[in-house]
Amino acid sequence: MDNRLATLLTRGESLTRAEYRVLAHLTEHPLLVGNITVRELAQATFVSTATIMRLCRKLGFSGFSEFTWHCKQLLSDTPHIAAEASPSTELPALFNQFIANYQQTLQWATAEKRRRFADLLREKEHFFLYGAGFSYLFAEYLTKKLQVLGKTAFISGPGDSRNIFLSNASRYQVFIAVSRSGETEQVLDKARIAKNVGMTVVAFTRASANTLAGMADLHFALYDEAVHFAAEAAGVTSFESNLVLLMDLLLLEATG
Repeated sequence: MDNRLATLLTRGESLTRAEYRVLAHLTEHPLLVGNITVRELAQATFVSTATIMRLCRKLGFSGFSEFTWHCKQLLSDTPHIAAEASPSTELPALFNQFIANYQQTLQWATAEKRRRFADLLREKEHFFLYGAGFSYLFAEYLTKKLQVLGKTAFISGPGDSRNIFLSNASRYQVFIAVSRSGETEQVLDKARIAKNVGMTVVAFTRASANTLAGMADLHFALYDEAVHFAAEAAGVTSFESNLVLLMDLLLLEATG
């Protein structure tokens, strides 16, 4: 976030969640100020142009042009990050390995797959996410991100009754499953139900052949150094960190 625009966020007590999301988007992407129209900003933040105009008035401006001019004045101040000398500490060898694994993962996350995910995010409003074990943590992370974007997103795991999913499946449009192995029976059970009720199934799994990947309408494969999925709980690999990076990249491309 650009601290030069942080003063705008201090006025956020009376803002709605949608209005605050517009403001937060600009503070996160200051280079957009002056280079984005009100319609483009509305599309990027999933709100109407009327919402942005109400935001401008709440902040004390006559309209979007005056609001943009004020933001430019704030950004013309001295940058908030002072230049520092780069430390000479060498990066650990494993860092380069993690980067290489992420690059391999991105080769599998083709432009077509990323476009399809972006289309789902723009066109659908109701998302059901599911994960078991460690995968639940990452499903929850993506759930929170979707909620910030104003989507209806619900997270469930093996600790929840099967009836919770059965009772709510028809209300959701997209089922997102996170499963490192792609073979967890509880996940497969929910994915089958999701397909039967007409939900679009999106899966994040390791790159090796697995049942969930074959069931998914959209599958994102991640590089995994682990030799066998049965050892996943004990081993520390780049899988989880690459998963978060991939999720953020998909969200950024869909909303940026």
